[in-house]
Amino acid sequence: MGNFRSLDAMISASTSSSPPSRHAQPNTARRLAALAVQRVCRDGLALRLDEPQLNQLPPRDRHFALEIAAGTLRHLSLLDAILNRCLTRPLASNKHLTRAVLRTALYQIHFLRVPPHAAIDEAVTLIKSSPDRALAGFANAVLRAATKVDPTATLDALTDPVTRLAVEFSHPLWLVTRWLKTVGESTTRARLAANQHPGPRMLRVNTLATDREAMLAALGEQGRPHPHAPDGVIVDEAPAIEALPGYGQGWFLVQDGAAQWPARLLDPGPDEAILDLCAAPGGKTAHLAALTQNRARICAVDNHAGRLRILRENLTRLGIEGVEIVTGDAAETTLLEGRHFHKILADLPCSASGVIRRHPEIRWRRHSGDPARMAETQKSILEACAGRLLPGGVLVYAVCSLEPEEGIDQIQAFLARHPDWRRAPIAPDTPHLPVSALTPEGDLRFEPALHDLDGFFIARLRRGG
Repeated sequence: MGNFRSLDAMISASTSSSPPSRHAQPNTARRLAALAVQRVCRDGLALRLDEPQLNQLPPRDRHFALEIAAGTLRHLSLLDAILNRCLTRPLASNKHLTRAVLRTALYQIHFLRVPPHAAIDEAVTLIKSSPDRALAGFANAVLRAATKVDPTATLDALTDPVTRLAVEFSHPLWLVTRWLKTVGESTTRARLAANQHPGPRMLRVNTLATDREAMLAALGEQGRPHPHAPDGVIVDEAPAIEALPGYGQGWFLVQDGAAQWPARLLDPGPDEAILDLCAAPGGKTAHLAALTQNRARICAVDNHAGRLRILRENLTRLGIEGVEIVTGDAAETTLLEGRHFHKILADLPCSASGVIRRHPEIRWRRHSGDPARMAETQKSILEACAGRLLPGGVLVYAVCSLEPEEGIDQIQAFLARHPDWRRAPIAPDTPHLPVSALTPEGDLRFEPALHDLDGFFIARLRRGG
């Protein structure tokens, strides 16, 4: 990750709806937020803030920067619709920083209740200190006009209902259109609304070190159990992860409850040979080890050296032993040639449409062809690993995507190509499992709006013995 830190865990703990502290440098927080938004919108990068500069800020200002960046991307379409009504002349397409400053300033005014004069003055100061300094007066005029625009009136001016839906919930038109076609208006609205709020900060208790009851006792009023994750704990108003009780002792790992199901559904056994594909940063690898009391023979594969470094760090902190770590491409048919496994966990790369609530930039980084493109990658990996499973063995397939090409369609096509394989349906009476997440075929599909879990598709398959 270089010098940048992911926002996934930090945003949910943000207390930044208040402006920064009086004696800090609020423009530093606002500048970091604007630069982060610029990197997403101009370069298509993940949402990260410059970590060394971020860490120099007091906690309240750090949270303020995080909230501005994430919130702006959550409401980007609506902010742009308001700004476009106030532009006295077109803003050149290469003025990325000015556009980001306008967006972040307007977000503060409309969604964080920052006094307009404060947000505008800081925005103008930012632009004056940038190569776009000649646009400072223009930005001042646009923002002053934009503060007087009613967001509801802006939406009411949109006559096409699909466009209005896309702007109201700030999702790309192609994705809204796709969801309306595949799941209908009611589910689409629910998904869009759920994505406008960060998911709760969630931990998976490491049962090698403690249990959920002890973890909850240590957290006190900060923690509560998640009803749909046996080892899941929701942490409210938490400090930094490292400050939570038991971090240094390996009591937990940050992991959404939906991501805690693939390893559990694999039902790993002691002394079994288990292949964990696309394993970094190691949450599911660690879960497999915990479920088998460190007694399974786990082979964790990933093709990204930097992420494998994080996997090693996580396994060390959690007290995981004996995992074989392999750097390689899971789609390469010669990888692990000649070796076979009792079970395979295939949590594969995907379009990630199920985790937009945690990563608001995903909606702006994806394109209409991505689900089909990712489905081809998933197909290649499934084909490469199919021959590595012993007869009678189980494979759990998982993606944090809500798109059918990456979910049920992928599984149906795989079974059609491999008549010796069959589904091993997930039982509806599985403890803690919400029955509403079960599909008619016996797969799982978690919906954030229904289950307060990340969007996931999970299927369990068995190779005929």
